[in-house]
Amino acid sequence: MLFRQLSQIAAVIGSVSAAPKPTQLSYDDVVLISGDGTSAIIKETEYAALVERDNLLQGPVPELSARSSSPQKNRRCDESKEIQVTSDTSFLNWDVAISPVVSAAGGSATVSIGRGYSISNSVSATAGVDVSIIEDILSLSMSVSYSETWTTEESQTFSYTVPDGQFGVVVSQPKVRRVQGNYISGCVDDPTRTAFTSDTYFSQNYGNLAWVEGVIRLCNSTTYPIPYCIGEGSHS
Repeated sequence: MLFRQLSQIAAVIGSVSAAPKPTQLSYDDVVLISGDGTSAIIKETEYAALVERDNLLQGPVPELSARSSSPQKNRRCDESKEIQVTSDTSFLNWDVAISPVVSAAGGSATVSIGRGYSISNSVSATAGVDVSIIEDILSLSMSVSYSETWTTEESQTFSYTVPDGQFGVVVSQPKVRRVQGNYISGCVDDPTRTAFTSDTYFSQNYGNLAWVEGVIRLCNSTTYPIPYCIGEGSHS
């Protein structure tokens, strides 16, 4: 019995020691995770050239508005619920923090992907609208699940070095499919049109990191909070 227990302990120790070491990255390294399963680590200058060439950055933030029909008495009402798509685009979305913010005051610091950071498919619309109806229609037409969520686990996949005197956070800039349009409901001869935006992502793995297609990089700054590298806002 004792030998069996020792063997089991040895097996556990062996599995722990065999855990992959993190890939040590410089502050200006960018990880590209592609839809075909390939990946690459390139420098920020190369990445900037790719962005300019392929126009990867996000377009304008969508504005949501609604028009409600005025009620009319004694008219025939054949109700309908349908989706009108006005645009369907793919691009890199705003920063999603996947690590804590660290300070490298007095010397360089290291920051790694943390546990419990998440991103999910979503639909947004104007207030007062039941988005679950829009989700049901889009789920059938686009074959996506709006209950799907990606969450980081404790991972040793990447470890970034933050330069001395700066603040840094590891961010994902996920490739998103954004569908915009109108949800048309009510009487067919005088319907209500409600603007909506659907954001969906693409599953992809890198080593032991199960995440989404896109870019992983260090967002760093000499100021705190750290301004978004893509998008409006700050990391704190």
